Amino acid sequence: MNKQSGVFPNNLFILKLVFRICPGRIAAEFLLKAIGYTAWVFYSIVLVKYVLHAIETGQSFGEIALFITGSALFFGTCNWFEQWVETSYKPKTDALLFEKLNGQLYDKAAQVELACYEDAEFYNRYTMAVKETETRASSVLETTADTVCAVIAGIGVMVNMYMIDHWVILFVLSPFVGKFLFGSMHNRLLYARDQESVSHRRKLDYVNRVVYLQDYAKEIRMSGIFRVLKKTYEEGYSGINTVVRRFAPRVAGVHFWQNIFTFLVIFQGVLLYSLYRTMVSRTLEVSEFAVLTSAMVSASWILIGLSESLIKVFQNSLYIENLRGFLSYEIKMKDNPEGPAPAKPVQSLELNRVSFTYPGASTPVLRDISIRIEGSEKIALVGHNGAGKTTLVKLLMRLYDPNHGQLLLNGRDIRDYRLGSYRALFGTAFQDFRIFAMTVAENVLMRQPVTAADYHCVRDALVKSGVYDKVASLPKGIDTVLTREFDEDGAVLSGGEYQKIAVARAFAKEFEIAVFDEPSSALDPVAEYGIYQSMLAACQGKPVFFISHRLSMATLADRIYMLENGTVIETGTHDQLMALNGKYADMFRKQAEKYAEEVGA
Repeated sequence: MNKQSGVFPNNLFILKLVFRICPGRIAAEFLLKAIGYTAWVFYSIVLVKYVLHAIETGQSFGEIALFITGSALFFGTCNWFEQWVETSYKPKTDALLFEKLNGQLYDKAAQVELACYEDAEFYNRYTMAVKETETRASSVLETTADTVCAVIAGIGVMVNMYMIDHWVILFVLSPFVGKFLFGSMHNRLLYARDQESVSHRRKLDYVNRVVYLQDYAKEIRMSGIFRVLKKTYEEGYSGINTVVRRFAPRVAGVHFWQNIFTFLVIFQGVLLYSLYRTMVSRTLEVSEFAVLTSAMVSASWILIGLSESLIKVFQNSLYIENLRGFLSYEIKMKDNPEGPAPAKPVQSLELNRVSFTYPGASTPVLRDISIRIEGSEKIALVGHNGAGKTTLVKLLMRLYDPNHGQLLLNGRDIRDYRLGSYRALFGTAFQDFRIFAMTVAENVLMRQPVTAADYHCVRDALVKSGVYDKVASLPKGIDTVLTREFDEDGAVLSGGEYQKIAVARAFAKEFEIAVFDEPSSALDPVAEYGIYQSMLAACQGKPVFFISHRLSMATLADRIYMLENGTVIETGTHDQLMALNGKYADMFRKQAEKYAEEVGA
């Protein structure tokens, strides 16, 4: 992930994002802070000086009362505005910022290569970026506005204090020492503690998610896995406690000195100094003492607030680093936006001496693979688990790029084409599919149905996958919501029925190349055979890749490739491979008796 640096560039990065989304929110935040600091300075200095001066010069009670009443009306109106912003405007704009900023994160997450989700450091940064988005955007707005307005208010207060006594300004430095020196140290310690805790928190988050989700409910209740999950949770909790205990002495020590310089020195220092001048040296009038002590209180809190805001500016920068780094991450799988869209229909798709090793791994998953599919050929990829079959289809769909070799579509390197256009060629169905808490129609189309033709397409796809009758029996048919996560009336189907709905996605899409990776693993052999027949019928005139552990399905293919340890060890038709009497034939014969038993059952 690209590393950005700079406190102010990081905060400015967020302000620019917010300005593009909701410029009025920035204006409102600055206006709120300006009103607050103006009221503070007015009541603590201006009003005190006015009243004391009015009394000394003999102004009438009516004049003083009129001034006080007018100021009360003005700030009362400002207070009404503040309440409206805090209770109405800010919540609405917070929701807007959260939606838009998360939208950018999700867009980026959808674009980054699949390998990023297998990189622990990248995933930690992404997790922290998502977690911090909402709070950090608001925090940057508040701290920026607070810092600017506090500087202006602080200058005004210190000018008044300086006019009374030049030396009292020296006491003003103590909050800066407390907040900037010790506060920065405190902030860095907390950030380091949070960073070291991320991996442990991920364990807690994982267990929370697994225990909550329906997908894991049966296994948890029918096995002893909950004890393992509980142990994982306890490990995460223990890890966080260990990190906290290790940082605690340093955090406590730095915090102690931060409080001494932030509060004690300025409050007690200015008060004792003013009392000395008033009572001992008698060089300060009582009215000046009153203004000075009042200004001292205001200056103290303004400067404390300013230093806290500046510390938050630095703190925000550390967390914004994750967000900025994620959004500016340079995607390694390069798109070619100026490239052509693939010509249709597909004439050929070829892997030419392709090798691939997953990032961070040392052993290749695929070694020197060469496969060519012509026109409407049906290709079966077979082999034991770990042979490299699924990795091969990931390369076909350009979810990864090979380390060596080329993939060619119609004789041209697939990296020359626009990435989105190339991936759009594929209709896919996978074993590790996911059903979303949405309607049947949305789960099939993987988008919202808009027209009557969309609904007709969904019905046709469900018929082909063999699950339409079940869906039609549901209360709202294809508009029934699947799962009950958000809808009490949602439908909960069997694993096989869910798998057929996932298969229907391929039938509903206009594709040029079909890829079926164990799409019927939850079905019995008879149902699986029917699904494959429907698939092949829907793919007439189009190339097909399919993976199945049941080798009886491979008999439907025009050509079979058997993989072992990342290489192609046998290739040919079913009859050719059976005549070869090699590993494919051995596997097929071992499964044949089991197939017969399952079909007979």
